[in-house]
Amino acid sequence: MISAHELADLLGRWPTADGALYRLLAARIGRLADTGELPPGVRLPPERVLAASLSVSRNTVALAYQVLRDEGMAASRQGSGTRLVPHRTTPAAVHRANGFFTGMLSGTPAYDLAVAAVDCAPQVADALADPDTVTDRSERMRLTLGTGYLPYGLPELRSAIAWMLTTVHGIPTTQDQVLVTTGAQQALDLLLRCEVAPGQPVVTEDPTYPGFIDALYRCGARPVGVPPGDMARLSDAVATHRPALAFLVPTHQNPTGLVLPAAERHEIVALAERHPGVTFVDDMTVAEISLAGPYTEPQPPPLAALASRLPNVVTVGSLSKTYWGGLRTGWVRAPAGIIDRLAAAKAAGDLGSPPHAQGLIANVMLSSHEEILAYRADWARQRYAAAAAALASALPDWEWTPPCGGLTIWARRPGHADSSGFAQAALRRGVAVVPGRLTSVSTDRSPWMRLAFALPPDDLTTAIKTLATV
Repeated sequence: MISAHELADLLGRWPTADGALYRLLAARIGRLADTGELPPGVRLPPERVLAASLSVSRNTVALAYQVLRDEGMAASRQGSGTRLVPHRTTPAAVHRANGFFTGMLSGTPAYDLAVAAVDCAPQVADALADPDTVTDRSERMRLTLGTGYLPYGLPELRSAIAWMLTTVHGIPTTQDQVLVTTGAQQALDLLLRCEVAPGQPVVTEDPTYPGFIDALYRCGARPVGVPPGDMARLSDAVATHRPALAFLVPTHQNPTGLVLPAAERHEIVALAERHPGVTFVDDMTVAEISLAGPYTEPQPPPLAALASRLPNVVTVGSLSKTYWGGLRTGWVRAPAGIIDRLAAAKAAGDLGSPPHAQGLIANVMLSSHEEILAYRADWARQRYAAAAAALASALPDWEWTPPCGGLTIWARRPGHADSSGFAQAALRRGVAVVPGRLTSVSTDRSPWMRLAFALPPDDLTTAIKTLATV
């Protein structure tokens, strides 16, 4: 049996298309059966329970189940509920998917506050439209020589990332300590596949980035959640569970946007020294997006800046949140031995990311990195200001702490009701949000939700005013 909340997660943005709700619901459940995300023979939730999770009438669910029965996709028996008729699929197709990605594969709502994706920075757009502004033709021709298979990444981009980490973030880095990946998502996936065996525990902040949770379940790891910034709980979890890996976002934590103070970072480094068998991952994907003014105190240093030679401290980052998500350029900074393992896994997966784009990005990074960071910080501040003003005006009884950086607000509705039903109702009004349960490795029903503020300011204002009508 699948629970109503788990099925709601898998359904994604099912009501965004045109048509009767019950037909949209039936079509989406049928599609999940076709893809194997709902295993053959699974028992669907009772009509009343699923209706409550989806914020629809019981009649809507009853009609959807009837459509599935009429089309031969489900069968019902008195006392045993409604089950999906077995489909032709493979056991490997069945996995515990996270509704965060299920939503990305579905239709796009009018106002998407679920995905923190940024538009293309002008400096990057200019380089993509006219490569001659950053490279000459002979350099681009040189990139076409050979097979183009570079599992470690283009040497020039690896060198540029090492320069950026050394000069901007104070992490002494050489080229052989850098692996180029297809976004930070692939970096996390490679780390889990190479450093964690099925069934091994992995400590993660709870709440955390939904994409990491999905990768956790896909590799068969056993998650152990700890509250962000709770050093006592983190230390106890590491000592008790002896995890293979601990995943942390110290700077602009996703989704809360908070910054871990320097003293706690030193505690994490000391913890890593006491537990050399645990890989500690510092995710810097949104670390460079600060919502503070340019004259505020500098951020505490990354973990690797405090222990650059510690072999079990790994740093992950991406240009997706500063340059443009469409570049799909991420990186891992780690000891050469870990880099070699990750490169072997990447070679088996995709043989390497495209070198031509990497050459262009390397030149943009060396010439315009700090200019792009300044642009993106101002871009984010404008959007955050619009979102904060709309929340204060339209939803004054909601609870949230102003983030220090990043692209998300962690907000809580009054009371203790699970936010999943609210998210479903908001979706039918054209606004997508991430309910708190998709950011958690626990089974608790969370009243919190993640609101991304990557839309234009006017759209953010309209979207939040719409949330107030749900």
